[in-house]
Amino acid sequence: MAATTSKSARGASDVLGFFYGLWAFSALGRSSWEYLFKQNVKTYVPAHLSTFVGVLYIFIIVGLRQRTPRWWWITLALLSVELLGVLVVGTVDVIWRPFPYATVWSNYGVGYFFMPLLLPFVGLWWMLRKSTRAAYGV
Repeated sequence: MAATTSKSARGASDVLGFFYGLWAFSALGRSSWEYLFKQNVKTYVPAHLSTFVGVLYIFIIVGLRQRTPRWWWITLALLSVELLGVLVVGTVDVIWRPFPYATVWSNYGVGYFFMPLLLPFVGLWWMLRKSTRAAYGV
């Protein structure tokens, strides 16, 4: 039974890792495009934010793969930063529209089918499960 729990826990981690990989590729692709082709814009804050999001997603993938107590805490913190970031940037963008063009987190990730808003909730739920904590040794 323990092998089955471990396999199912790894399977869920792999699915989350796949989606984070997909969105990391998208976020870094978006920021690269913006750096290369939005040169007449006065601010690169949206591009920097998209780059940050892409790198954040890569670290979350690493945290989902490493099964140590330290990485459990790191991944939990990274997922919390992601959730806070998408809520703050999404809310600011809806109310104020401070950026000359969209970021990954603009309008809560509407350009990415709201996955930037959904993924941290799913990731936090998965990390806080008893079986996941046991798999990480926490």
